[in-house]
Amino acid sequence: MKKGWVKKVGIIIIILIVMQFIGINKQVPTIEPAMDFMAVETPQAHIQKLIKNTCYDCHSYETQYPSYSNIAPISWVIGNHIKEGRKYLNFSIWDSYSDEIKRDILYKSYKQTGARLMPPYTYVMMHQEAKIPNNELKKLYTWFKERSTYYDKQLTK
Repeated sequence: MKKGWVKKVGIIIIILIVMQFIGINKQVPTIEPAMDFMAVETPQAHIQKLIKNTCYDCHSYETQYPSYSNIAPISWVIGNHIKEGRKYLNFSIWDSYSDEIKRDILYKSYKQTGARLMPPYTYVMMHQEAKIPNNELKKLYTWFKERSTYYDKQLTK
């Protein structure tokens, strides 16, 4: 009975060790700074800081990977989350989006930020700098709404 238990634990340890050799892709393509959201939209400094602290890790090529992102299977979850986030919105290539897409993203950002769906709770738990006080949250979602309205007006001219 004891040998079976030891064998199972040994197999689990070997699997965990082998898993560490399957990393995530952290390579970043060459970025043109003029394409970045901050360069195009030029938000005020406090809004820039809020967006950088709450959005850029998953929605840009400026991801700051935490040390635990090197440990499988946690790394796989983080890598997939970033991949999916960039697929929906990548601030690093903001100027490549059409005005219609920019408007839609900004409107969704307004709605999701206001409802506290973004940044996700799991991200905020691990990144204290992403915790936004209510008064700052209101400034952020108001800014997103104003920018969405700006693009809406540009499209209806």
